[in-house]
Amino acid sequence: MSETTQIINEDDASTPWSEGEPSLEQSDIDNLFGDSSQDGSHRRRGFEALITNVVSGIDRMPMLNIMIDRLAQSMTVSMRGFTGDNTDVSIDHIQACRLKDFLDSVSLPAMIAVLRVEPWEGYCLAALDARLITSAMDVLLGGRRNRGSPIEGRPYTAIERAFVERLVQNVIAGDLKQAFDIIGDVDFVLERLETTPSYAAVTKASGAAIMFRAEISIDHRSGHIDFLIPYSTFDPVREQLIEEYVGKKNGGDPAWRTHLTTVLPHAEVELRAVIEQRSISSAEVMKWKVGSRLLLERRQDEPIDVFCNELLVLRAAIADKEGRIALRVSERRLAQDWPFDP
Repeated sequence: MSETTQIINEDDASTPWSEGEPSLEQSDIDNLFGDSSQDGSHRRRGFEALITNVVSGIDRMPMLNIMIDRLAQSMTVSMRGFTGDNTDVSIDHIQACRLKDFLDSVSLPAMIAVLRVEPWEGYCLAALDARLITSAMDVLLGGRRNRGSPIEGRPYTAIERAFVERLVQNVIAGDLKQAFDIIGDVDFVLERLETTPSYAAVTKASGAAIMFRAEISIDHRSGHIDFLIPYSTFDPVREQLIEEYVGKKNGGDPAWRTHLTTVLPHAEVELRAVIEQRSISSAEVMKWKVGSRLLLERRQDEPIDVFCNELLVLRAAIADKEGRIALRVSERRLAQDWPFDP
């Protein structure tokens, strides 16, 4: 019995779980499960990122990058006209996120503009940081050589709110409309301004969205605007957004439509009048000879079908005109069966 015990103990000492092999420490386990309490970071890691990253499977929308580039160009021109000074706008940090993550990342104090997207029945958020507001106001009020005083520990004044409202309506909303017009008629309407991020929720906290940042430089001063658009807002135009290039607009190409309208009326088509259709055995067909009669079930006063390339276009009654067989239209079917609008 003692010999057996000794053999088992020797085998245990040679197993891979001996003291000499490396083992996971508490910090490794914390990193694996996404625990960031020690370094104060809010970035998800490990299993937490794998489980909570619900937006990783969202369909790519190449057209969205084109529209965002157009937005940066349009805002550069608009901001120069609004401030009367040299202004540069660049957009980066384009990524998918959740609404809750976006609202948590907004630096306070901030002014969040809630814009209603019509007729898509969606929303867009534009969060202006305090540096941009003070820099733009100083430039407009003639304080180009003064350093902007930060807005800290106090609410926004009525003048500052009126300035932000004017900036959103005259610049941001118009530039968004111009950038997104390439995929359809759309309008961005300012609904309200919020200073508390949680009050600017336009969808559920876990809702997937796209966010991007516009870095704005005004007379050696800088600020930014964080944009967020929920994915549900893009539902009416998702098919256009997944295209890899700018295609035709809704309604088709006017030049091509004009060409078809001119050419199609002169195109020749073949019509086929069918009196009756039935299935007959080949044996019966072989019995036919000169003088044979085939009795039809359709009466003489009943209309017959007229086809154009297997498409039923009308029904007509057999008539006689100047000794020739004629068809008198009794029912028009083109407007009902034609695959395009008449």
